[in-house]
Amino acid sequence: MTLTELQDTIVKIQDQLNGTTTDSLDSRTLSAMRKELFENFKITSFANSQERQEKWTSLQLLLDALKAKQAILDKENEKFAEEAEAKINAIKELVGDETNNKTFNKEDIEALKKQMTETGEFIRQSNWPNKERRTAAWDRFKEYREALRLKEDAYYNHLREERSRLTEQSSSLAQAVLYAIRACHPTAAAEKLADISVTIAALTNPEFIKVDEPAQHSISSEESKSQNPLKIKSEGLRDLRKFVIENRDGITREDKNRIFAAIDEVQEDLDKAWSVYKEELQQKKAAWEERQKERELKHTEWEQKQKEFLEKLEDRLAKQYAFKEKLAIVYEKQNAFWERMEKRIINQQDYIQQINVQLNDLEDKYAMASDSKYREKLSEWIKGKYTKIEEVETDIKDMEEKITDAKKNIEELPGRMSEVEKSIEEIQQKIAEVKHNLLS
Repeated sequence: MTLTELQDTIVKIQDQLNGTTTDSLDSRTLSAMRKELFENFKITSFANSQERQEKWTSLQLLLDALKAKQAILDKENEKFAEEAEAKINAIKELVGDETNNKTFNKEDIEALKKQMTETGEFIRQSNWPNKERRTAAWDRFKEYREALRLKEDAYYNHLREERSRLTEQSSSLAQAVLYAIRACHPTAAAEKLADISVTIAALTNPEFIKVDEPAQHSISSEESKSQNPLKIKSEGLRDLRKFVIENRDGITREDKNRIFAAIDEVQEDLDKAWSVYKEELQQKKAAWEERQKERELKHTEWEQKQKEFLEKLEDRLAKQYAFKEKLAIVYEKQNAFWERMEKRIINQQDYIQQINVQLNDLEDKYAMASDSKYREKLSEWIKGKYTKIEEVETDIKDMEEKITDAKKNIEELPGRMSEVEKSIEEIQQKIAEVKHNLLS
């Protein structure tokens, strides 16, 4: 190698060391630079020993600069390692070990998993002082990650056990409640009246509940005869509904649905029985009316009120039909809205992918560029891309929240529509009854 070629090498490395790409230099690159300088110096032909000594002195200055740069880099790597190890220690404190009986809820686990992911991304960087330290940190990190996995498994196993216990308890409770509900039916035998209060009292102490072996009657036969059976059954059904509502956390959704369906069915039959009972009382009262004229006058007044009531019912029916159509339109619009939002989210996600591709290209160009002005432009473009990604991600989050609201509305609308349809059926039935009464 000639002296000129050696000088070119020195100038090239000097430019790399002093140039705008200094921050991209790592330990491996610095070592390669030193090796290249030594190797090139060895094979260079010098005119005399003086020339060799002069060039060696110049070379030594550059080698010292490389060592100084290496010292700075070592300090930065040490700082990174300390920060990474601190993050791992923070996870250790939160996760604990096998001897730690600390319990976690779902929110704790999700937060720890997020922190675990962020820490893993951080320590995955190549800024470690040496391979041994990086390996030791990774081994510790994987140990705590496995500990978190075991605690997560333990949490969900406990959750399944609790659900199983709740199911068994709920089933036993539901059997007792359903037994008492059947006793509240208007057609239930009079002997069952005592079972209602006995079961309600026993429900406050579930371990004594035995549906097949009811406790001793707390209502005597004489007391049962002295009270209206419909009143006892209605009050018992009301108390059973109140008990289920107050203890709903200890009853599964399926059992609650069964119980409330049974309560509604019996309540409907009780209402009918009460209607029959009241009608009988009204008929007995009517038998005491003395004069036909007064009865005809009352009938005329009743007929006028029925007609007015019929007009109100028909007006209400029309409004309910209009409300039903309005709910159907809202339902269609909500469906169309969240479908549009989902398509838009997909488009925005595709757009983010495009930006990431552009971002990778810009970052590659930035790493290879040597011109400072061009690197500044590239840096501004890269920042712009990150800003755009944040804007798009914010937009996606907003759309996801809107979709959640829309789906919630969609889930509620069928129930509301069902209520309107039920109201329409009730109004139609009432109109038919009123028309029938007017014709009779």
